[in-house]
Amino acid sequence: MSPTTQADSDSNSSQPSLAEPSPPLQHHSKYFFDDDLVIFEVESTLFRVHKHYLIKESEVFQSMFSCPPDAAGPEGKTVDRPIVLPEVKVLEFEALLDVFYERGYRQKEPRIGLPPSWFPGEDVIRLGVLKRSQLHQRLQGLLSVANRFGFEEIKDLAVKAFEKEVLVELDPVDKILLARQFDVSDWLKPAYVNLCQRSKPLSTTEAGRLGAETAALIAQARETYRDSRAYTDAKTSYNPVAFELLCSRVRNLELDREAEVAVRTVFFPQTDAPLDETGIDPKDIELVIQQAGCSRAVAVKALKDYSGDLINAIMAAA
Repeated sequence: MSPTTQADSDSNSSQPSLAEPSPPLQHHSKYFFDDDLVIFEVESTLFRVHKHYLIKESEVFQSMFSCPPDAAGPEGKTVDRPIVLPEVKVLEFEALLDVFYERGYRQKEPRIGLPPSWFPGEDVIRLGVLKRSQLHQRLQGLLSVANRFGFEEIKDLAVKAFEKEVLVELDPVDKILLARQFDVSDWLKPAYVNLCQRSKPLSTTEAGRLGAETAALIAQARETYRDSRAYTDAKTSYNPVAFELLCSRVRNLELDREAEVAVRTVFFPQTDAPLDETGIDPKDIELVIQQAGCSRAVAVKALKDYSGDLINAIMAAA
């Protein structure tokens, strides 16, 4: 090797290699957990829990933890400066944490995913009165805290549990009150229809719980329902015992529809279904199609032939 070649080689070996720069590190969108423990105060009781669960499913808690600390330092790090959750009950926060830490709400029927500790060694179908009362309290607490802090998935879990009669029995008045308190609008109309169709009017106690305006509207809907042709025809066609059974226990499409119309007219006048180009309520057409398994044209013809009488229209279209 010549002196020149040797010098070039030595010069090249002394220069640092130009490696590609490493890409910047980033957090995995799903599996980078913020597992800081945070201390909360609820009704003079301290809880120390993982922050991850709270910020994962609630925008309210996301905003809470994104706020910069004040001059005294961050809250929730020590027992001397816990994060205070005002107007939240211990029972409510416990119910929320039970769902998080047991992850029971990923399970299936019959408990629809409620925390297993809520049913210790119990057959769901055979829950006693005390257990059902405790379950009702926990579900109401869960619904309350989920609605307050925007845990939509958990609120949906509580709503579905309340709709399972095998777990909790709610009378229509209780359902209306819970629906108002926790923004479960889907419960209102069926509960109004139930009160509209039952034989007994509102009691003084029920009217007091619902308020004067709602009680008056329910009375108006009941009167509208009882003035309908379907109701008067059924009442004259059956003896009192059979008619009571028909109204309270046996589903009757014609009576159900009249009760729904009465409730919609009184409580939700702005949502009355418009007539389509056939001059018939689209919901009636859809109902005949579903029950008779026929085409739309056949359903429309049957409804016109029988002047909107659903029972005869379904029988004719089938």
